[in-house]
Amino acid sequence: MSTLILYFHREWLLMFRNTGALVQPLVFFVIIALLFPFSLPAEVNLLQSIGGGVIWVAAVLATLLSLESMFHADYQDGTLEQAVIHQRNLPAAMLGKVIAHWTATGLFLSLFSPVLCITFNIPVDQFWVLFVGLLLGTPSLTLIGAIGAALTVTLRRGGVLIAVIILPLYIPILIFGAGMISQSEQGLETISQVYTLAAILTLSLTLAPFAIAGALKATIN
Repeated sequence: MSTLILYFHREWLLMFRNTGALVQPLVFFVIIALLFPFSLPAEVNLLQSIGGGVIWVAAVLATLLSLESMFHADYQDGTLEQAVIHQRNLPAAMLGKVIAHWTATGLFLSLFSPVLCITFNIPVDQFWVLFVGLLLGTPSLTLIGAIGAALTVTLRRGGVLIAVIILPLYIPILIFGAGMISQSEQGLETISQVYTLAAILTLSLTLAPFAIAGALKATIN
């Protein structure tokens, strides 16, 4: 636990020194989501029907954009190599790093999602559905994406390869997350999607840190 907290605190300090890394995913998220209402006919029913899916896709793309830089700086200055060979618990260290990364990206995306709902004329009573879905889904996106980032950390331009590796694993999260909105629009219960996203998050929290640590050891060594 001390290792997790140490790396979480360190990552937050580094991210706040580089405000561009904090702002870039959020700006990208907003721009992608806003392009669709401007490019489609101004029909309320059409915007409402696609709004949830568009916002989810924008969140996935914004998360992918932030993944390439997750381990890059630490690899360049040798910090990551020291973490791999150090006696500290590497999975716990990487979990602290990933959680800090999520709070600076996925959490901000989730908090900003109700604002984007307005542009798609999504009813106010459905704002919480999208927010809860993103709050449960974006940590899994970050944890799974960190595995791809660890596998490509030694490559100069690994962003495309990360997308190729990770996007297929994002499909279930995207299906259940966007499905919450469509279920809610039809007046149906969304609890099954909530449980599924929570189960995926639990599985990601349990297995992803070990997968990240293993990927880093295999890649760097």
